[in-house]
Amino acid sequence: MKRSTILLVLVLTFIFASSTIVGSYTISPSFEKNNHLGKSIIVGPYPQNPDLDSITICWETSEKTRFNKVYYGLTPDCENVVFEKKLLKNYFHKVKITDLTHSTKYFYKVESDCHMSNIYSFYTSFETNDSIRFIAYGDNRGEWDNWQQASIVAKAIEKEQPHFILHTGDLVNNGTIKQEWYNFFRTSTFIHNSTLYPILGNHEYYGNSYFKYFSLPNNERWYSFDNGPIHFIGLDSNYRNILRPAQILWLIKELRSNDEPFTVVFFHHPLYSSGNHGSCIPLRFLWGTFFQLNKVDIVLNAHDHSYERGKVLNVNYIVTGGGGGPLYDVGSSWWTIYSEKTYHYCLIEANQSELTFQAIKPDGTIFDSFQIMK
Repeated sequence: MKRSTILLVLVLTFIFASSTIVGSYTISPSFEKNNHLGKSIIVGPYPQNPDLDSITICWETSEKTRFNKVYYGLTPDCENVVFEKKLLKNYFHKVKITDLTHSTKYFYKVESDCHMSNIYSFYTSFETNDSIRFIAYGDNRGEWDNWQQASIVAKAIEKEQPHFILHTGDLVNNGTIKQEWYNFFRTSTFIHNSTLYPILGNHEYYGNSYFKYFSLPNNERWYSFDNGPIHFIGLDSNYRNILRPAQILWLIKELRSNDEPFTVVFFHHPLYSSGNHGSCIPLRFLWGTFFQLNKVDIVLNAHDHSYERGKVLNVNYIVTGGGGGPLYDVGSSWWTIYSEKTYHYCLIEANQSELTFQAIKPDGTIFDSFQIMK
């Protein structure tokens, strides 16, 4: 056989083998490739840390990019632009937008080295006399079923179009594994348009990714914010911090200085639960006393993968752990008003005089509700 013929056969064999390998490789849906640049936005974009006149937009790219910016405006034209201030190429991007108007919906999109995202939206914080609409839920932990149930819950939440979302912990199964965070963001499609406020569950393990992806007030382990007529307090209920004087003193100060019509506290481990894990008794006598003395309206928890509502000394205690993890059995106790083993989320609407709470299954069924009047 001639040398030229042998060379041609080898080249054709190499091309065939290469195309077979490429054809068998599946790219994760979170990687939207730009064929010309070979780059993609793999996380986000998503809004964080909104205030009355500002907000931060975050996203991550598959490769380091130099020119990163956010377009935004009151219409989908996104007529304004602000640039990331970092001079060096990087993967993770944070751009703060200022001089915004409170209680307002804006549209936005991001660009990294000519790779443009879709157009999304965010809300600035609402003033006390405005009405707000938000979601609370927890315990995604979707690795057990390849994020199928978590995706169903997330799509139902997205349809509600909430102003923002509280997460009661355990977003992933192991917070030290980066791929799980990619899966969480890929599945949580609502995150482009609704600011997410998470707190640390026991499965975050204080992993670096949690603190990289979320831009939260205070020290990011425990924090507070006002939105509309509600003062929100997020706490770290993991063992390393529940008795830490810094958090306890901070909590007391937050409760005593609050003058909003309603107060909502959220953290992971429940004070009152009839589920598999049960109640966290030390926290019940420590934090629970502060909640009762300072007229907290709602305490939101997770940890048990079920739903339960109880009421103790005028404080409503909600276990909302039906965000996608494997469901747990739940019974009832002396404090229980309603309990059910089900996937769900909680929709809360409030103005200065009234708060309405609904527990909703992914198919839209409202299975529990109550109101608080001021």
